[in-house]
Amino acid sequence: MEKKIILGLFTSGARLKIAVLAGGRYFQAQKKVFNQERVLFGLVKRELEKAGAQLRGVNTVCAARGPGRFTGIRISLTLAGALKAMAGARVYTATLFEILALQAFESGHFKAWAAKAGGARLAVLLHAFKDEYFCQVFLAGGPALPRPEGEPAWLKAEEMKKLLSGLGAAFYVIADAEEAPGIYALAPENEVKAPAALSKIIPAYIIKAALAYKNKTLKPLYLKPAKYELTQS
Repeated sequence: MEKKIILGLFTSGARLKIAVLAGGRYFQAQKKVFNQERVLFGLVKRELEKAGAQLRGVNTVCAARGPGRFTGIRISLTLAGALKAMAGARVYTATLFEILALQAFESGHFKAWAAKAGGARLAVLLHAFKDEYFCQVFLAGGPALPRPEGEPAWLKAEEMKKLLSGLGAAFYVIADAEEAPGIYALAPENEVKAPAALSKIIPAYIIKAALAYKNKTLKPLYLKPAKYELTQS
């Protein structure tokens, strides 16, 4: 029987993150580097070797499709598309909102809050550019996967604070504080925030979220228009 090898890719943040799932075991790595394409294949090869596999043996690719750096998103999606075309690999993608929402949803911290507060909503926060941020709210009640309550918002810091303050009933907040350490200051003080261990993209959850949501699109979620950084600098 062919060994099932799943590769997870995240290249749209400051840290390149790789995950490999083989034989029920996760192999994970990350590296803070700007030109991620220069070290991508070396890091992928290293983690695959730990799993006793090679790139040509990858059956499924799971990629984060944004939001994030314009060129960074394309690195993961291009490799995923190439493995699909050349090796017949299945491809599933997930947004960073979905990845963080699932990390929160499966955590004991969120479950304890939900049981006590009777809440079923969580807000996912991401840094966009300078003083601008992204947010998407999810419904997370019951055993079903967290589902978006609406489209992502892209707002300046003060506008984001107003949006979060106006959400009404209690909600749980998870953010990528690894990319933006002060991001939780946007959320109301009385709302429960995810602990540091959850407040970052965990490599294994690139795979877990992509497989859970079963999204097959290779369309990147930019949210920001192309060359935005250049026109706004």
